[in-house]
Order: sequence, then structure tokens, then C-alpha cells
Amino acid sequence: MSPVAPILSWPETLLRRQNIQHVYVCGHELEPPLLSHVVNFPRLEIPLRGCYENQIELQYRITTVRLRPGTALFARPNCWNLPTWREPVQVMSILFGKKQIGISIVSSRHPRAPRLMAQKFSRPRPLTGPIPKILDALLELPVGERTARAFTDLARALVLCLGENYSPAQNQALSPAKALLEEVCVYLQSHYQYEVTRESVARHFAISPNYLSRIFQVHGHMTFSQYLMHVRTDRAKHLLRTYGLKLGEVAARCGYRDLAYFCRVFKKLAKVTPAEYRTHQTLSETPHTTVASSRI
Repeated sequence: MSPVAPILSWPETLLRRQNIQHVYVCGHELEPPLLSHVVNFPRLEIPLRGCYENQIELQYRITTVRLRPGTALFARPNCWNLPTWREPVQVMSILFGKKQIGISIVSSRHPRAPRLMAQKFSRPRPLTGPIPKILDALLELPVGERTARAFTDLARALVLCLGENYSPAQNQALSPAKALLEEVCVYLQSHYQYEVTRESVARHFAISPNYLSRIFQVHGHMTFSQYLMHVRTDRAKHLLRTYGLKLGEVAARCGYRDLAYFCRVFKKLAKVTPAEYRTHQTLSETPHTTVASSRI
């Protein structure tokens, strides 16, 4: 892929050049690989140029898919995908958070040394209109050959509505600090599995670490580290509830290399150890046998 100019707004021209013709839907039954993308919000990813290679769960198997313009990938909450970044690509990722829609345009230009470059912007998530209704339909639609066309039509309609609703002027209604905080939060929710630090995130957003700390304290009412720990603990709870991973594997998938430190952080926030949390969740999901039924 030849060098491309940065995209600073909604990529209307590139999206019109190749309409979505097929949508891959990620599964969540199999254990997510290390460093895979797992968030508790829906995501729609659309390659704009090049080849976007991913590992996903497809029909209960881990499968490698190669997405090109005209295809898309949809991940429901807690489903996973693992980009390989082995080929030059430019991809738009849309994350539907509770309050914000985060949009990232990520470019990987060199397959041997995939230095990722990203432009990010966000806007408030609409509570009315077609966008939430289309998203709900995508979330409720069963996956199968009979619904493949419906996924394609819905994804295409969702992208069209997002393009019509996106306006750079609307983002300016938020204060610059609050808008930046929203973007950082979306970034951390998507990158918690990596070794992110205050310094690395500040460098990514071209701000000073002290300024990053200040916007969290003033507008987020907690520190950067506290927010990151909450995100990672929330994801650890999901892994403990859903999969039979060893504690060390759960820690690694949540960005912790030190198992003991992970356990301390988890207990501090959850008030129980990871093992106790898993045991409690397992017991709470076990059907209770009544005295009357045991006599039958």
C-alpha cells in the first residue's frame, strides 16, 4: 500500500468507493488469544485500503479471515478478534460506547515493522433516531447463513447513518479537555491488554503525562491508574466468569505480567481474590435443587 494522507474526518469518499458486501461476525465461545481485542461494547471494523487480516471465532473455530474494502467485521460485546498487522492496511474501527461513539482510523504501512498510526475522533452516542435501532438489530440478529444478507444490509445502513450524523462542529460543543478524556477512555478500553502506561498514552495523544493526569482528576474524578485498573478488572471478571483460563492467563490477557500484582489489584477492587470470584460465580450459576424435587 502506498503512503496515504491522514484522514481527519469521516472517510465518506473511501466508504462510497466500495460499499459493504459481506460482514464477518466474531464469536465468543472459544477462549480469546493473548493480545486479542475484547471490549464490552459493540465494534464495527471496516478496511478502507489494503488487507486487514484477523483471527476470529467463526462457527466455533478459530479462523483467519482477510478483509478488504467491501467487507467488514462486527464484534458484539465481549467477542474477540486478533489483528495480525502483517500486511499494509488502513482500517476504520467504530466503538459504540455507552455515551460516546469512538472512531479510529488506523494505518499499518510496513508488514515487517508494523508501526501503527491512528487518527481518532468521537461524538456523543445518539439515544434516538435510526442509529440505536440499527445497532440493536445487529446485536439481536442470530448468526447464520440465512441472516448473512441482513447483517450486510444493517451494517451498510449503520455506516450511512453515522456518516450523515457526523459533524465536526458537534464535537466542538464539548470542552477540549472532556473530548480528549473521552478519546483516552475509548483508547484504554481497546488497549488494556497491552503494556500501556501514563507516559505511553500521553505520547500517543501528543500531550504531557502531567496534563493527562490532570484531565482524569478534574473531569474523570479518578486517576489515570485507577481508571486503567477498573477497566482491566472488569475484563478479568468477564474472563473468569466465561472461560476456564488459569489465573496467569487471565492476568496476561488483561495486561499484567506479574500474577501476584494482578491478584492484589483485583482483590482491592472486587473485595475478593480472582479464585474466590470465580468460585462464587460458578456457585451462583449452579441450579439449586429443591427438597421437593429431590424426593421425586
